[in-house]
Amino acid sequence: MTRRRALIAGGGLGGLTAAAALHRRGWDVCVFEQAITLEPVAAGISVWPNGLRSLDRLGIGDAVREIGRVPGPGGLRQPDGTWLIRNNISAAVQEKYGDPVVALHRAELANVIVQALPFGVVQADTRVTGVRAGDADTPAALITEHGESEGDLVVAADGIRSVVRSLLFPSPVAPAPVGYTSWRMVVPDPGGLSPEDTGFETWGPDGRRFAVMPLKDQSLYCYATAASDGGAGDDRDDRDDGDNETGSSGVQELRRLFGDWHDPIPALLENLVEEQVMRHPVEELNPGPSAFHQGRVALIGDAAHAMTPDLGQGGSMALEDAVVLASLVGEGRVGPEFENVPIPPALEKFTQVRQARTQMVARRSRQLGRLNSAAPHRAQVLTAQVLNALPGTPLASGLASIVNWEPPPLPPADPRSRL
Repeated sequence: MTRRRALIAGGGLGGLTAAAALHRRGWDVCVFEQAITLEPVAAGISVWPNGLRSLDRLGIGDAVREIGRVPGPGGLRQPDGTWLIRNNISAAVQEKYGDPVVALHRAELANVIVQALPFGVVQADTRVTGVRAGDADTPAALITEHGESEGDLVVAADGIRSVVRSLLFPSPVAPAPVGYTSWRMVVPDPGGLSPEDTGFETWGPDGRRFAVMPLKDQSLYCYATAASDGGAGDDRDDRDDGDNETGSSGVQELRRLFGDWHDPIPALLENLVEEQVMRHPVEELNPGPSAFHQGRVALIGDAAHAMTPDLGQGGSMALEDAVVLASLVGEGRVGPEFENVPIPPALEKFTQVRQARTQMVARRSRQLGRLNSAAPHRAQVLTAQVLNALPGTPLASGLASIVNWEPPPLPPADPRSRL
């Protein structure tokens, strides 16, 4: 049977999910990944209900729920350990929106998605160097260091420094630093977290933050931020969607900034080694590209709308992109009994649907980042105290427009799989 072909630049979460979604619709898919391995180190991820619903459309949402950990009670603290807010965000989110927040290692999530793909779909160690957008009558093409491939659709999932985006849009869309640096790490649990207090975020002076999120394998996903001048000289890995960048870590800098904070932070930092940590200047696309498509090429994830990590929605936005894209471009099988959707008009619709939503999420994430990192510490404390005095869980209630999102239907290409 003849199938339409999709070429995907980037094997991060967005690219893999797009491949799985298109494969489910009967497309022949090929993912070009510049890294030798798909496994990101030192990185965890929180998947919110909107992301879980996207994975449900691929039939893998329950597998992610199974391997992930639902965070328990936690809250916001000061460097001396004093609690500013005590809450259980995940429980509140589940009560309001039907699903919790699920925390897991990014490599575990990537592995679940890969299991939904045929063997050999991902071509690792292959750098994309060029693109042809194509049009209604001409196929698109991706050019790699190993040659050129043509397809009915190209998906640019190659990160905030997207090669594909830079070649298609004449006005450069440059990553913009937001004024703080982030460190991320996955480390063994040294103890110090009681069963009642399974996670926290601590706010300190000068925009410093340190957060801990337990994972299911008794390890901890930690991230820290501190004000910076943009982190000149850091390197970034552009393969992923939702803030997966690498660079020099500076364990000594972490110890200097956070080593005298409350337990278990000093113990976490004491045995930390450089290889466990990723450091990068936090950047966003602001403004982003004028459209999320050109010709037969669609931009998804960080290539389209890289945002700050303050709402934890970068990864879930990429998952949403992938499902929406697959729903709009239709079936991949070709024949008189199948309706093959024209690609350029479908991608115009993709821009219309995704641009407004992702801009809204990026704006809210940016605003929260400014409060967390740029506001005077006293103002942060007062804000937290006001929130703590309000009934219910205000943060969960205020996320309705983001997490209470329903993805479009994504029927499998093979009717027998519906049985």
